[in-house]
Amino acid sequence: MNYQPKVIRCRLKTGGKTIQEIREKNKGQGMVYRDFENIKKTYDVLDGVVLLLSLWAYDMHASYHLHNWDPADDERMMTAFYYAEQYHPFRDMRPYRNDFEKFKADWTAGTYDPGSAFTFDPADVEEIETLCEEISLPPDPNHTPAKPKQRKHKRRRR
Repeated sequence: MNYQPKVIRCRLKTGGKTIQEIREKNKGQGMVYRDFENIKKTYDVLDGVVLLLSLWAYDMHASYHLHNWDPADDERMMTAFYYAEQYHPFRDMRPYRNDFEKFKADWTAGTYDPGSAFTFDPADVEEIETLCEEISLPPDPNHTPAKPKQRKHKRRRR
């Protein structure tokens, strides 16, 4: 692949939102009040943290995507991810629902997988420093892509 997203050191400005503001922003997503409470907890924990975010062409740079964070902020990030797990958009993919100990054990063991990207609205992000510009190179004209293997189908006799 000849693509690299833009990577920026940023400070999050996610705290101080009211449940009503969060509800309005997430209108029509089938969320309940407890989901809004957990979104608020996630935002409040992350408020002020400095981390690396990336901007991608595939979503037209509409959201900042979590890229990485300083190891000193790991516990803070773990807490934010746990709260985010409580309102995960795929209800059947909530193995940590009200089970912080299981979540913490998986996080500590390095086996936790969020299952989706953690993104932030541009209004909640203060850019500090660009670490890497977006790179999108045209395909190499000398590169010949491998042909997919043809599958041989056996005919069934009737």
